[in-house]
Amino acid sequence: MLGKKISESLTARIFLLTVLILFGAGAITFGLIAWAAPVTYTAAVNEELRQQVDDLVGQLEKTRFEDCGPVIDGFIRLSGAEVMVLGEDGRIATTGSSLAVEFIQDGETGESSSLGSGAEWAAGDVAAAGDEAAVAWTAQGLEGNEMITVTMAEENTITSPIRFADQEEIYSIWVTPRIMAENVAVKALAQIAPWLMAALLGFSVFWGWVYSRYITRPILRLQGIAGRMAGLEFSWKCEEKRRDEIGDLGRSLDLMAGRLSAALKELEAANAALRREVEQQQELERQRTAFFSAASHELKTPVTILKGQLWGMLEGIGVYQDRDKYLLRCLQTAGRMEKLIQEMLSISRMESGKAEVKMEQVELSGLIKKQIALDQGLFEQRGQQMVISLTPETVVIGDAVLLARMVENLLSNAAFYSPEGAKIRVWCGKMENCPCFTVENTGVQIGKEALSRLFEPFYREENSRNRRTGGSGLGLYLVKMISERHDAVCKIENIEDGVRASVRFSKG
Repeated sequence: MLGKKISESLTARIFLLTVLILFGAGAITFGLIAWAAPVTYTAAVNEELRQQVDDLVGQLEKTRFEDCGPVIDGFIRLSGAEVMVLGEDGRIATTGSSLAVEFIQDGETGESSSLGSGAEWAAGDVAAAGDEAAVAWTAQGLEGNEMITVTMAEENTITSPIRFADQEEIYSIWVTPRIMAENVAVKALAQIAPWLMAALLGFSVFWGWVYSRYITRPILRLQGIAGRMAGLEFSWKCEEKRRDEIGDLGRSLDLMAGRLSAALKELEAANAALRREVEQQQELERQRTAFFSAASHELKTPVTILKGQLWGMLEGIGVYQDRDKYLLRCLQTAGRMEKLIQEMLSISRMESGKAEVKMEQVELSGLIKKQIALDQGLFEQRGQQMVISLTPETVVIGDAVLLARMVENLLSNAAFYSPEGAKIRVWCGKMENCPCFTVENTGVQIGKEALSRLFEPFYREENSRNRRTGGSGLGLYLVKMISERHDAVCKIENIEDGVRASVRFSKG
């Protein structure tokens, strides 16, 4: 479990590595100090002792032999070393010192001996035992009966010839520092080693935690930001203030997030536009399919009628023997078919954008007046009363032919779908400073469901498609297309006594 956590966590790995480096560096440093301390300590003591011995030799050369004891005692107290003065015969000289070595006793026989014979015997004995090359004697000080052991190692003992001020004889002085195998510095280090290791471990753990947090905290923050970017969330800001590579990385993430956000918004907008375009194409395809289906149905009926009438006249069957009468009906049927086809062609040209629209100033009131005059016979035939209110010089920008077609379709709708004797009210003027005209027919209402579908191609409120009660169902669809190309809005609504069709232009 711990190994998995370490392998999956950068913070844990950096923490562990930092602790190991700090603790290892401290342990190695402590080991080097413990190893170098004895050598350094011995070298320093010997160097200082040699300087003191040189000073002692200089003082003794100026001192009489019988007065050298206090000088030697002062040296011993100052240096802490063991001192022996030997004569030319190799025996210890009695200097009158209370601290210097005055005689040597053999460790086995207990007899006093000269340094030469005793040294040779003792050194050989110790060397044979495998110990360090050293000479061991038991010496008794002059201040009491206390027995002490003095170890004089050959590499540490300093010897120097000396001649006192009142003596011609050349003496030698032996000075040995009181250094045991384990010196004080090493012993002190050994005693504090456990506490030092514990303190070093605590120091390593604390600063390892601080260092790992300092290093990985911004990295973990950037990791979280990168995860949010992977989830396509770009509303955040890194706002990194650092000036190092991590700060550069944070600022780069900010820049990348901004660019990705902008690109994503552009892509979403493009996708939305494409989706709308696809939906429009699907709707156009649906409308085109419905249009051709309705067109085929509209054409099928008059073609069947025309075919039956012509076949009856050719065969001379029953009433069809009156050819003049049924030829006139055939002509009327062909006229309706021609009108339907013309409307279909007009719609097709408009939908494909091939119909040329001439934009020019058109006096709308004059155009409506002229169209009413053309349809006057239709209104008189149905006994319908016209109420006309046209404001002169109501001008719009558009195609006069298409506008005339739109007015004619609205007037014919009002005539065909109104009962005999109904009133047809036509008004033209400005409403809220915009050109507008309305056609109202009384005595009839449109169902609520039919109001929203009036501008669909081939739609009629009654489903019988009887030519006596209405046209092909393309008239209002054509009105809608013409109004859209003139930036106008056509609306049909029920009023108190009938139906109102209004067309409002956005500008004159």
